[in-house]
Amino acid sequence: MNLRTRVMIIGGVVGALLGVSAAYLYLRSTPVELDEDGREQLPAVQTGKALTAGLGVLTVLKQITGLGQS
Repeated sequence: MNLRTRVMIIGGVVGALLGVSAAYLYLRSTPVELDEDGREQLPAVQTGKALTAGLGVLTVLKQITGLGQS
């Protein structure tokens, strides 16, 4: 297995673990509501908070790409 394949696999596994961790933390911090049929549903995410989180992710990605440039 060449270097690029190993890096892609490791990055995918780390990304999946981070995604599951983020979902777990989100579910722990957000109250679950019941709709009229008795099914669980999450409240709508505010646009400002979603935009802030998205910009934070882009900032982290930019910092990661800067690691290889010295």
